[in-house]
Amino acid sequence: MESGVLTLLRNYLETDQSNLSEQVRVLGNLSVFTWAIHTLDWAFRVGDDMTEAGNLGGFLGIRPREWTGLPGIVCAHFLHDLERRKGETDNSHIVGNSATFAILGLFLALQGLRFFYAVSIAVLLSSGVGTWLFGGKDTIHVGASGVIYGYMGFLMAYGFTSHNIGSLLIGFLTFILYSRSVVGIFPQDEKASWEMHLFGFLGGIFMALALTSLRPSF
Repeated sequence: MESGVLTLLRNYLETDQSNLSEQVRVLGNLSVFTWAIHTLDWAFRVGDDMTEAGNLGGFLGIRPREWTGLPGIVCAHFLHDLERRKGETDNSHIVGNSATFAILGLFLALQGLRFFYAVSIAVLLSSGVGTWLFGGKDTIHVGASGVIYGYMGFLMAYGFTSHNIGSLLIGFLTFILYSRSVVGIFPQDEKASWEMHLFGFLGGIFMALALTSLRPSF
């Protein structure tokens, strides 16, 4: 028997529809919202070092196992690093995340907006909660990469578990484009939150397994 949560998900996804213009609009709105926050964060920066600790990330980023870091479970995914390099603002963090979010987000949204919402919320929470519980102490975690890795894990796994040719092709394409990035779930770059990557990725795989039996792909 299905649990109540799975039953609700099944009912929610049954009426899902694929509408390309609407899917692109939703992805565009999310990107604009994230960039608007980043722009405001830069415009009203605190201090001269322009690090995330002096801006919104310092207040709304994930601070592992600190009560003040709980809002970051949701908010941190919309915030990105601000760094001064050679006297200039470095936007490489948000630029890189925006491009990958647009590609993987579209891959996911093509299967239906309700599908997109369900997976997005799940990987956002898995990345945020996992990082808050197990992330490195004395570190502020920000960025959309946890959600992006969640999409990555979901698309790769769902391509094989759904037994659907469309999903398989998307999963294979995701693997070709981003398989090298999977190493990001392990500690490498001290500036990158591998914890957000890891728990987002695991959340994506979990959702692929959970949703496989609920509805076919497109």
